[in-house]
Order: sequence, then structure tokens, then C-alpha cells
Amino acid sequence: MSRIIDWFLRLWLQKLRYRWSRLRRKWFEAKYLRQTLPTPSSLSDIVAYLAQVTWTMDGPLHLFDAISYPQTVWAKKKDDCDGFAILAAALLEQWQPSSRPVLLTAMLRPMRRSHTVCAFSAPDGGLWFFDNNLLRQGDFQIYADVVAEFKGEARLVCWDVVEPTTLQTLEFHRA
Repeated sequence: MSRIIDWFLRLWLQKLRYRWSRLRRKWFEAKYLRQTLPTPSSLSDIVAYLAQVTWTMDGPLHLFDAISYPQTVWAKKKDDCDGFAILAAALLEQWQPSSRPVLLTAMLRPMRRSHTVCAFSAPDGGLWFFDNNLLRQGDFQIYADVVAEFKGEARLVCWDVVEPTTLQTLEFHRA
């Protein structure tokens, strides 16, 4: 049974998740595209904006995990880790496009530990990441370092790196 679940998690992350997210955005979230995002002038502004969002689990209309528009997250002021990550990426892109934010998702076992963060180029080099509303600063040199940091003791099944604007996969890795 464990192998079947791992197979499904890899299939979901590599083939289905972003297609479903784009479709779900198109069907249910187009009205939020008119929502204006705040304009940050520093990393501390981004931290403050993210602090205004409440973490919540995906509801039944999400069926399985989907990534909303950042405008949806900002308008509703609640979402799960995907919402925090996409909002952080949009705010980083506005503030400093050279930070090159990406979404990192790790499919973990147990499944409830699977997580998405927003990683970006730190001002002094290396990588930092937003873990929900917390800015994690450290000596992370590659995306795998970030994944290792937030996965903790959970078993890694697979992980990816995604461009936040288009939800195009830049990297996919099996454990």
C-alpha cells in the first residue's frame, strides 16, 4: 500500500497538481484578479503582510491541494502553506524581482507533513525561504538544502521547484 501512495504522490506532484491548480483558478478565482496586492518596500513589509493571513486547511471545494492566485489569498486573508508561498512569491517579485522567488513543494510521508514554501535568493547570496508567515534565514546554498530543512524527520517521496507566475515546473526530484 505504501508504494501505491508514493506512486500517487509522485504522479500528483509531477503531472496533475499544477494542471488542477490552473483549472481551479480559471473556474473559481478569476474574480479575484482585480484584487490589488500590497506594495512592499522591504522584507519586513512582506513578513508583516503575511502575518495578516491566517493558516487554514483546504476545504472540500479544493478537493485536493491547489495553488490559488496570490490575489485570492490576499482577498480572503486565509489559506494553507501553498497560499502563503504564492503570496510571498508575488510580493517578493514586486519588491525585488532579482530575488527570483520559486515555490518548493515536498511530498512527504506521512502525507499530512507535505509542505510548500517560497524560496528566493537572499540579499547576501544563498537562499532564504518563507515557511508560511515566517522568514527562514540560513546558510542554504541549493534548493535541496531548503527541502531538507523543512522536511524534518518526515520521509521524502519527491519534491519540485516551480515558477510561481506560470506554475511551470523547473525541477522535479524523486527521493
